[in-house]
Amino acid sequence: MGDASVTAFPRRTPPTILVVEDNVLTRSAISDELRAHGFKVLEASSADDALMVLDTMRIDLVFVDIHLPGSGDGLDVARHVHARGGPTQMILTSGVSDASAIPDLDDLGVFIRKPYLITRVITLVSYSLNWPDTPSA
Repeated sequence: MGDASVTAFPRRTPPTILVVEDNVLTRSAISDELRAHGFKVLEASSADDALMVLDTMRIDLVFVDIHLPGSGDGLDVARHVHARGGPTQMILTSGVSDASAIPDLDDLGVFIRKPYLITRVITLVSYSLNWPDTPSA
């Protein structure tokens, strides 16, 4: 009747990424490059905005700066995602040298120190989501 073998088709809908970064230039640069690589990108400038998005939408990966202004920070966002136990991947970033002193950092996700190359971020995101990495020309 039917063939028992299953053919793996490429994912048709792009993964949704939430970029949480208070520096608008940095956030725009990362977001634009991720969009250019086929991802759907949402942006937030604070932990409160990020938590609101996370509670209302399906997000496949969160790229979050640890240090954010306001009542919460990027670690609060990461811990919220981690506590839900869903499939959301995490990439955390910071320019401060004491980030390695955060006790649960390795449990929360991958860490990349600022300043970083945007191409490195794209590769990390693509690898984390098993998405074909198509570098821009």
